[in-house]
Amino acid sequence: MTSRTKILSRIRHALADAYLPDAAATIPPPPSPPPFAAALIDVFEQALIAVQGQVTRVENQEAARDWLVNEFQKQGVQKILGWNFTQLPVANLAASLQALGIELIPARLSTATRQADLAALADIPVGLTGADAGLARTGSIVLYASNEQGRLASLLPEVHYALLPADRIYADLAAWLAVPGVGERARHSSNTVIITGPSRSADIAQTLTLGAHGPKRLHVLLIET
Repeated sequence: MTSRTKILSRIRHALADAYLPDAAATIPPPPSPPPFAAALIDVFEQALIAVQGQVTRVENQEAARDWLVNEFQKQGVQKILGWNFTQLPVANLAASLQALGIELIPARLSTATRQADLAALADIPVGLTGADAGLARTGSIVLYASNEQGRLASLLPEVHYALLPADRIYADLAAWLAVPGVGERARHSSNTVIITGPSRSADIAQTLTLGAHGPKRLHVLLIET
């Protein structure tokens, strides 16, 4: 009897005496997380601040438009890398920014001129996007990418402003994924990203650096109605 035969024989005898419980037909769902003691919008705000994000709450779209105009005017912004105005949840924002001479540059690249496009967009300091969802438990925002919702707007600029209507805030990732149509849209999106605070990195000495691989600041404008 060869060594291989001896080993296989021992395994067969061991299996005959082993206790092998039946596998469950289905995997039970994880336990539900504890409920929140505050409204989702408040939980989201606190969670985002905890990860070095910034939050401003405004009453409605008009107040959001006025806040953005004042913010960009105060900073002397001339160009913004962003989503198409039709994809932003603030009415008449295009006219208000154009009146100040602020140009919205589409966050898109041409395959033929990709490197030149990246070089031209690299110096734009501000990115402006909507947000398709907010996740209260972690203070995260969810963005889909498409031709009208270029992902570069949330990656290249030093400062990322995201517009989030309060009715798009969900308790957590599971609650958002349970919404009808969410999974289908994510499947057809060229990119779906969950952003939690500004970009961060830490070296071997555990020194936290913001903006290492993306925006140094994330400012979410919460539109309450």
